[in-house]
Amino acid sequence: MKTIKNVLLAGFFASFMLILASCSSDDNENNNSNVIESSALPENARNFITTHFPEATYTLVKQNSVADDDGSIYDVYLSNGFEIDFDTNGNWTDVDGNTQAVPVAIIPASITSYVTANYAGQTINTIEIETTGYDIELSSGLDLVFNAQGEFIRVDS
Repeated sequence: MKTIKNVLLAGFFASFMLILASCSSDDNENNNSNVIESSALPENARNFITTHFPEATYTLVKQNSVADDDGSIYDVYLSNGFEIDFDTNGNWTDVDGNTQAVPVAIIPASITSYVTANYAGQTINTIEIETTGYDIELSSGLDLVFNAQGEFIRVDS
């Protein structure tokens, strides 16, 4: 009986340690960034926001200590609900409008044409630059993948 009790106790302790370790890993990811002033953004990033979101104000700007997989180092949250990621040079890597359409001016014309022809009535609510091209999300939630030239590759699942 004592052996069973020890085995159960050891199993409980091991499970607890795994849960604790996974939580501390999440905490480390969240501590990977610092809140900064919008004036600390690279000029390219500030110009992008002024040009494409002239009515919006900054609600939160974070600088990551390590670049994300897409190269982004800055996370910018605007008053209109948009979230934009920028690399160290201030070039956008991800524009997320949540439920709003991304400004057409930043979308390659070939992608806009493809979406208009094949998904009439839907808008592009997220666009992300990846190493192989573009990943977009439509208002329906459908993800589409395009190469660097803006040619359709596939529907992403």
